[in-house]
Amino acid sequence: MDPREDDPPSDTTPGGGDISYNPLKETLARAEEATTALRANYTEWARIDINHTQTLLDAAKAAPAGRREQLDLLYAAMHNIKGQGSSFGYPLVTRLGQSLCRLVAPGRAVDEAGLKIAQAHLDALKLVLDQKIAGKGGEVGEKLAARLEGLTAGGER
Repeated sequence: MDPREDDPPSDTTPGGGDISYNPLKETLARAEEATTALRANYTEWARIDINHTQTLLDAAKAAPAGRREQLDLLYAAMHNIKGQGSSFGYPLVTRLGQSLCRLVAPGRAVDEAGLKIAQAHLDALKLVLDQKIAGKGGEVGEKLAARLEGLTAGGER
């Protein structure tokens, strides 16, 4: 048995240098601080993104000839929004965003009824962000998400 195995760990290298500095620990602490700051403002900048998607949906409603192009842009924007929701404590945003992405997915035909369902999704997302409904939204959030998912699935053929 090696007698060094029982020795307590040292904060110095064999040459005498101090190794108590932990760059990974400091980097993680800075990352956590940055995430906390972003989380504090998440609903504000996510709402700006939702306003952008509303503009895209409005353009899709107004110009059927260019509808698919606008919906593809909306899909791309919503894909980013849904990806951020859970990261910042808003899994209901992620769930609603996922449902909207399925509804307007590239290649999927979206008729006037589908545009109304898309609007319902955006209205729900605005409510979640404006009211700062973090987490899954409780029973009401579950019912809302399930209803919108059902409407989206009902239009899938």
